[in-house]
Amino acid sequence: MGKKEVNIPRQTNILLIDEDVAWRKTLSVGLQDMGHRVTTATTGQEAVALFKQQPFNIVLVGIKLPDVSGREILEMTKELNPEVAVVMITDHANLKAAVNAVDEGAYAYVLKPEALYELKTLINNALREQELLIRNRKLVDSLQRSNSSLEEANQALEQASHAKSDFLAKMSHELRTPLNVIIGFAELMVDQVPGEVNEEQRQCLDDILTSGRHLLGLINEVLDISKVEAGKVELKLKDIVLSEVVESVTSAMTAVLSQRRQSLDVKLGEEFFSVQADEARLRQVFFNLLSNASKFTPDGGEIKIEARRKGNFCQVSVSDNGIGIKVEDLRQIFEPFYQADNSIDREDGERRGTGLGLSLVKEIVEMHGGRIWVESEYGKGSNFIFTLPLVVANKTLS
Repeated sequence: MGKKEVNIPRQTNILLIDEDVAWRKTLSVGLQDMGHRVTTATTGQEAVALFKQQPFNIVLVGIKLPDVSGREILEMTKELNPEVAVVMITDHANLKAAVNAVDEGAYAYVLKPEALYELKTLINNALREQELLIRNRKLVDSLQRSNSSLEEANQALEQASHAKSDFLAKMSHELRTPLNVIIGFAELMVDQVPGEVNEEQRQCLDDILTSGRHLLGLINEVLDISKVEAGKVELKLKDIVLSEVVESVTSAMTAVLSQRRQSLDVKLGEEFFSVQADEARLRQVFFNLLSNASKFTPDGGEIKIEARRKGNFCQVSVSDNGIGIKVEDLRQIFEPFYQADNSIDREDGERRGTGLGLSLVKEIVEMHGGRIWVESEYGKGSNFIFTLPLVVANKTLS
């Protein structure tokens, strides 16, 4: 790829400052013949006044002036416009001063006898660099403005997210109280505490209880994810034997699995894997993953729980041979409120959830210092894998 051409102004504004009138006139005419617009000055005071009146691309300044030095003009020029190319004009007697000026920021220096012959190439090169500097400055300014806007947008989003989480947490809490009352009275009526109910009334009460408990579960999920996002959840960590938690959850799931004739195979490798975790939250992780596996696996399907050691972590997988996850859904499966389309769910007429279960699982696992991911092929099942720190690892680190 070739170098990108930089457009050079057809007519360049040059400020020529030198006390030698004859030399200044000769150089000015030569520069004008090259197509440049030249303004001349004899003293530093004249130069400063001219520089404030109009912009210049190039400043050619003698190393010695009647009132100031050329290096003082260089300093003033760089303060007013750092992108202007300043070229020092000197003779052999003041060559060292010119070299020092270049060290201090001058673009270059030329010797008076040969100056006119060198300036054509020198000015063109200086203009190219100047154009690149201007473009870079504009680009930096644009990036800084974009970064500032992005930072403001991120702050606004963060505030909105916290406000949303606080709102959901408060609303969920307020909704749970009357809902628990409804469920409680429905249970009393089913138990016929207030009086006898007939079969038709019992069916109605069963529907109220089923819907109420489902709604309560959804509200609890919203409340949990809202608390996590708002940073209001504190884990109660302790040493836990993994097999005991798995046994407790699978026992609670037995009725659901039996109803759908689904088998559950548990292989924990080392039976007494000990992890450091919040027991209630860990149960929640297993329960959500097992519930999803059962929900998206056909009747008679297979579900497996396996665990093995991976360095200082215990790696757990919950897999099934169900419908699996489409490729387009895999990237979003852990996003809050995201629900993948699933034919089993629709055919069975099961109640839709909030789409928060997997998002909550991810948050809980990451709060424990682990991570979670999914491997799936549509039509061939899914495998959710997560890690938890082993107790032995934490003790070793301590």
